[in-house]
Amino acid sequence: MITSKYIRMRMITALLLLLSGCASTNLTGNAEYLKPPVQAFYATNRNHAGQQAESGQKYGAERSMMSYGIADVAIPQDHRIGRVIHATFDKEKHREINYLQLTELNREELLNNLTKTVAASEEKALLLYVHGFNMTFNEGARGIGQIVSDLDFKGSSLFFSWPSRGHVNSYEDDEAGILWAEKDLVTVLEEVALRSGSKTIYLMGHSLGARGLSRALLELLGKKPQLKTYFKALILTAPDINADVFKNEIGPALAKTGVRVTLYVSGKDRALTLSERVHGVRRLGNANGKPIIIPGIETVDATNINTGFFGHSYHSDSRSVLSDIYYILKKDLRADERFSLKAIDTASGRYWIFKD
Repeated sequence: MITSKYIRMRMITALLLLLSGCASTNLTGNAEYLKPPVQAFYATNRNHAGQQAESGQKYGAERSMMSYGIADVAIPQDHRIGRVIHATFDKEKHREINYLQLTELNREELLNNLTKTVAASEEKALLLYVHGFNMTFNEGARGIGQIVSDLDFKGSSLFFSWPSRGHVNSYEDDEAGILWAEKDLVTVLEEVALRSGSKTIYLMGHSLGARGLSRALLELLGKKPQLKTYFKALILTAPDINADVFKNEIGPALAKTGVRVTLYVSGKDRALTLSERVHGVRRLGNANGKPIIIPGIETVDATNINTGFFGHSYHSDSRSVLSDIYYILKKDLRADERFSLKAIDTASGRYWIFKD
């Protein structure tokens, strides 16, 4: 007899195999093929991997005190926007995006360096990114490097790396990990608001990272509402969040803060379709025929564009989505002002799709 526990475990296994598409390998690029590296600051509550480290992994998957530093991320000369290369042969290694080196800093050194970098940047802005499920620290570094390069972002960047286990069979552990990490993420958000020198801070979270980031921002602004003026936009891509909780609680609370919130969702997100079956409730990032619409929040449905086989990482591997995010960060355009989008009006409100 097949038990409900057995069925649930099979569903979790399938979900994890799909979500493994969030990850990539980490190889060292050949300098002659690389552009000048992207410099990204980092804050992480992962442990120092030490002797237990996998190849090239300075930080592990266990919970720890905060660590800080700078990651120099190598971008190949022939890199194309929205294209992520996973090398199969040694001769292709130079085509991958990887970090070249890490420079560890203490908290004060990070904040001082961040302030100087923001002040010296062309846009005087800061982009803070939180990665999703099944990501090692190295993969988080690669992710922010690609996003900064593809968006031609001229401000400073920082990624928050929480203790994801970086394995396909650790989804439930990762859910617990991002919940545990929220308190440190709240502190990081407060410190960059007060110490970075930037009054234009963009926030971006993917998958489980979107869950932690939205909750952390609400907690911070609930305690210190005066800080909301520092946060220009919150971008949630493929958010793995209970849709009912977001619609009734998180979303309306975010809309009241005045921070511009954009949701990117898709009806072809295989990972979130399975996540929905596992949890027994709809996920926010799953358009499911019609996306969730919350007054004061702009929802962009990416179902009608090519989002890859898994349909879960389109924030980094879809040129259409990256281009749309570009106009949020670079041109400060609302959804109705972005040429690539078409408005869809429903009884519940307006959302947008990509034009054919």
